[in-house]
Amino acid sequence: MTLTLREVSDEEILRACEIEVLAYKDNALGPIIAPGPFPSDALQQRSQQLAQGRKDDPTVSYLQAYDDAAGKMVAFAKWHIFETSASVAASTRPLVFGPGRNVEACQLFFGGMAERKEAIMGKKPHVYLSLLHTDPEFQGRGAGSLLLDWGKKKADELGLPIYLESSTAGHRLYQKHGFEDVEIFQADFTPYGGPIHDQPLMIRPAAKTQ
Repeated sequence: MTLTLREVSDEEILRACEIEVLAYKDNALGPIIAPGPFPSDALQQRSQQLAQGRKDDPTVSYLQAYDDAAGKMVAFAKWHIFETSASVAASTRPLVFGPGRNVEACQLFFGGMAERKEAIMGKKPHVYLSLLHTDPEFQGRGAGSLLLDWGKKKADELGLPIYLESSTAGHRLYQKHGFEDVEIFQADFTPYGGPIHDQPLMIRPAAKTQ
């Protein structure tokens, strides 16, 4: 399998959304955070949201791992490159949860992680990996590493740390790429019939200058 690193066009964002759905399909939090029902055009709405988000925020880059043999995108990443404190502040947006979401559970989880990121990173310049999803059919073949390498290269060129919120499944991969746990964010979903969920918050330190 030959993978190519590419930027994501607006027309390709729909495929990125399909991968996002596939990646979360067997996630234990899925029925809690997004129990449904969903409108028939939910993917299109999500695609439009991501496309508009890139237009509105110059810090955003969408990258894909493209499988030449399969002829399609197999992994997707959303990166923020915050070169200045002002760019961090300007990028801050209110959280919006679409149809089919449990708003209270989403606010607990995503809102809570946003608060912890603010507490940990503040307005310091940094690189932020907001999203990284791989089509389950293509996991374990280097697609995630290809997308991580892009962000690491950018961060090293700018002398910046990278911040991310890790899934349990992705934790070991991030560790292999030099990320370290700075905190374990805990979300209590028991009021919604779910678990107490631990989410590692990780940083890859800025490269040391010679």
